[in-house]
Amino acid sequence: MSQLPGRVLITGIAGCAGSHLAELARARGADVCGIDTRVPAAAGYDVQVGDVRSSAFVAEAIKTLQPDWIFHLAALIPGPAAVAAEDFISINVTGTFNVLDAVWRLAPNARVLVASSSAVYGRPEDSTKPIDEAAPLKPQSIYAVTKSAQDLLAAQYAMTHGLHVMAARTFNQTGPREPDGLVCATIAAQIARIEAGLQEPVVRTITLAPSRDFIDVRDVVSGYWAVLDRGTPGQAYNICSGRADTIRRVADILSGLSRVPVEVVESGPQPGPSAILGQIGSSRRLHQCSGWQPSIPLEASLAALLDDRRARVAAGQSA
Repeated sequence: MSQLPGRVLITGIAGCAGSHLAELARARGADVCGIDTRVPAAAGYDVQVGDVRSSAFVAEAIKTLQPDWIFHLAALIPGPAAVAAEDFISINVTGTFNVLDAVWRLAPNARVLVASSSAVYGRPEDSTKPIDEAAPLKPQSIYAVTKSAQDLLAAQYAMTHGLHVMAARTFNQTGPREPDGLVCATIAAQIARIEAGLQEPVVRTITLAPSRDFIDVRDVVSGYWAVLDRGTPGQAYNICSGRADTIRRVADILSGLSRVPVEVVESGPQPGPSAILGQIGSSRRLHQCSGWQPSIPLEASLAALLDDRRARVAAGQSA
């Protein structure tokens, strides 16, 4: 039987996935609260403003809020600007430790989801075969190393302390509110600017050849819910679409949705010898325990993303 939490806490509630998850949780009748370094745009949530790197802040928030379910989404992700390795470690690893340690001491009956990433799998030997949760962790960047550490911390707190904690290894999220600097958002933002006459009709992107398993963020957050509702403590669950699409196809779909003609030009360096040229995931484990499966096709995700970027340009928020 499905479990209905009373209070849901989301770390990183002001972010893309966090904001969509807050909407889903509220629609399902939960009392939604959050932790973030900024107050989310949507009103009506009890948000504790602070940094997960502070163990004292996290402990006080957990003690005060006493959540039934916790979705730990707060994390630093790669972007166009250079980020120091110690920042990835302090936010992603230390922040996760602070959350889990505070739960163990102050809210040990809470269910916890730690948002990991498909980056933990690294470059597969055969990019045409779906990756399942039994695949070894082979992180190939400092970001991937920190997501692997989050994953392992979740398993360790479940095994050693008996917490109801699981990890969700999410593949490439897209859709409305996708963060700036990620590939789909980068292409969509340029098209929105071109349509508004703010940029020449040329879309510049990285190499178009690599393929990724893209999944709509709204499907992702319903997957997060399914993991906490039906998952087994200590387990990790892939959240993915189960299909691979090239960056070229993403660019073709978005340029096809453009209201004016655009030219797509590769401007990034060619992939190096350690680059991940393709990934495709298997969400069979989550489907078997919960019935979850993605429902939003890539074309609909990208259309919603482009509309989101058009609205930002119209509001003068385009970078």
